[in-house]
Amino acid sequence: MVILNDYVWSIRRKEEGMAIRGNYARKIDSTHYAPAHIKSIIKTIGLELVGETSNDFLCYCPFHSNRHTSSFSVSREIGAFICFNPSCGESGTLVELVKRVLHKNDFEALRFISSKESEALENFDELLSGVMEDKPDFIEFPQETLNNLHNDLIKSEEAKQYFHSRKIDLQSITHFSLGYSPKQNMVTVPVHSPDGTPVGLVGRSISEKKFKNSTNLPRSKTMFNIHRAKKIGDHVIIVESSFDAIRVHQAGFPNVVATLGGHISSENIGLLNRYFNKVTIMTDSDLAGRELGVTICSRLKNKDLLWASYSYGKIYPHDAKDVGDMTDEEIKTCVKNAVSNIEYRSWNE
Repeated sequence: MVILNDYVWSIRRKEEGMAIRGNYARKIDSTHYAPAHIKSIIKTIGLELVGETSNDFLCYCPFHSNRHTSSFSVSREIGAFICFNPSCGESGTLVELVKRVLHKNDFEALRFISSKESEALENFDELLSGVMEDKPDFIEFPQETLNNLHNDLIKSEEAKQYFHSRKIDLQSITHFSLGYSPKQNMVTVPVHSPDGTPVGLVGRSISEKKFKNSTNLPRSKTMFNIHRAKKIGDHVIIVESSFDAIRVHQAGFPNVVATLGGHISSENIGLLNRYFNKVTIMTDSDLAGRELGVTICSRLKNKDLLWASYSYGKIYPHDAKDVGDMTDEEIKTCVKNAVSNIEYRSWNE
């Protein structure tokens, strides 16, 4: 990544106007903002924040298609922006940036900017958790219980057939130590802390749509498969259910985690910020799943954000709701065809 030094901005700030080039050259807006406020605005409008200097936030430009160089700079103090790519050269104030990216008028843009000030303060605890890297306390779930459940699964043809009907193969049954409780007629999936300690399990009935988790499962403090995914690299794929994560793993992408539901906690965001730099959203295609993805994107910091997509303008094939409705090849296509956060948001404008 090319980091533009502060010298260019220091020259620009000596000018009376915002910039000497571009279609939006005008007198600079002298309103000052807190850096956290501006960062919150940048993330919420969908700009991909890829670096920082002492004076500016560095992003991919939303006004041209170059995603290889962070040529777009936003002042940490006043929010003024400029693209240093010679073929673009767009520039303007923070209000103009919000107006152009979100297609708002002056009043709407000012109201939007104001609303993000309180949000920036609310997210301060997430910033601290990412920096301090405090590890929550976990109560270890008995490994013997997990072993017994796994052995019961191996003995049960009915339970193995259920996993087969969900397109989960025998290799995954072994890899994830999947289990079965004959007493409750439920298959089970172990859940671990980020350091690999077993902390509980999620269960699903094989005869009806009924779910049951182990007591006090710390879903807000960990994510399914994160103890494995963090060892693979800085790219992670996010789905909602453990079954979906297993299917993505089978398709060739072991760098996958599951939120275990439609909610993302501050601790979950802290884990994603700590371990990964590139994030692909692969949540469900329904409204709740899409909103979860938007929430995750808005709360992550300085990440390369992508959305899994089957083709341009199409989330998943044949109206699939989630990964479970797709073949391995379709899953691969959706991951490989992932689009940027800015491009995905443009589909809905």
